[in-house]
Amino acid sequence: MPFICENVECRAVLARGQVRSSHEDNGWCFYCPDCNTRNELKNIGAPDGPVELVQPERSQPPHRVIATARALDDGRYAAQLRVQRALAVKGTYAVEEHWDELGVFPDAQAAVAHAKSFATDLLERRA
Repeated sequence: MPFICENVECRAVLARGQVRSSHEDNGWCFYCPDCNTRNELKNIGAPDGPVELVQPERSQPPHRVIATARALDDGRYAAQLRVQRALAVKGTYAVEEHWDELGVFPDAQAAVAHAKSFATDLLERRA
């Protein structure tokens, strides 16, 4: 089974020969050769036997969420959201979903917070 970079920007699918595992203070890991992100590994080998490394299973695949605020002419901000769902097939994403106006808010921080909250609810409902 290949290793998958868990950086949502990268998601490289790597053959075992492409990965150099290392044991650090925080345990076993590998650094993605494409983006240099640290990825956790787990030793499932017998305590006195050889090391056998696998990637831990995650409860959900890493979705890509981009929440932004668009300035309006009246000085308020529209909450915008783009979501790319990670598919069960590792290394791939579904078609991007996007919302141009989830609501209008008096400041940019409130608009972004609302978009992030909407994304969290959306992803939890469809998990």
